[in-house]
Amino acid sequence: MYNDKTVNWFDLLENQYLIVKDESRAVVDRYKWQNGKYKNIYRKPIESMALGKIKPKNFEQELAIDALFDDQSTVKVLAGVFGSGKDLLMTSCAFQMIQDGKFDKIMWLRNNIEVKDSNPVGFLPGDKFEKLESFAAPLADHCGSRDALSLYIQQGKIEVEHLGFIRGRDLKNTIVYCSEAEHLTRKHVQLILGRIGEGSILFLNGDWRQIDAKAFEKDNGLIAAIDRLKGNRLFSYVKLNETVRSETAKLADLLD
Repeated sequence: MYNDKTVNWFDLLENQYLIVKDESRAVVDRYKWQNGKYKNIYRKPIESMALGKIKPKNFEQELAIDALFDDQSTVKVLAGVFGSGKDLLMTSCAFQMIQDGKFDKIMWLRNNIEVKDSNPVGFLPGDKFEKLESFAAPLADHCGSRDALSLYIQQGKIEVEHLGFIRGRDLKNTIVYCSEAEHLTRKHVQLILGRIGEGSILFLNGDWRQIDAKAFEKDNGLIAAIDRLKGNRLFSYVKLNETVRSETAKLADLLD
């Protein structure tokens, strides 16, 4: 492979990653098969005024950063366990892209599904943003605060939208960012993909271990997207398997 990187020695799909390990199982090289050759991956840290410098904590996050910044793919999926960095990496990459002038805004898109077996809070007062604010809390966490999120919305850099209101939209020069995508059906993902206009890209992330309604167990759009789109030149996907949020967060796995 090192002598000729134009031969697909391992029959990889387009945009599929190759991890090279030594005899001790340590990762020594990272490549992806793209446009007829093995290419080195993007390994620089992410840096934006909103979140500062974000360095990858493991090789899976390195692959995720490469996928998010890859100019060839327009649909980028991160799946994996809670606390593995899905939203942190996507948010910080999105802000760097906005700061670098590659896109005009971020559209934060959610299907507002409450946690299984929790009691619904009922009618929420206020305008659309105030109703969606609680569901946008993960984005606010990474922006710094809800006040910071409100400021970005006022500046037109972020739009918060409900899945039910996007039919008919034509989203240009936008990072369409859908978190908790395990709560989408195949038709939902089709609807979202159909909104991606000229100069826009789609971020999807989720963890199918955290599905909160039976409808998404039977018809899961995140799983369908990965299965149907793998190997397409416009599609990138990385699964993050390690919780890196904190030692305490890792204890959650002991309750499975």
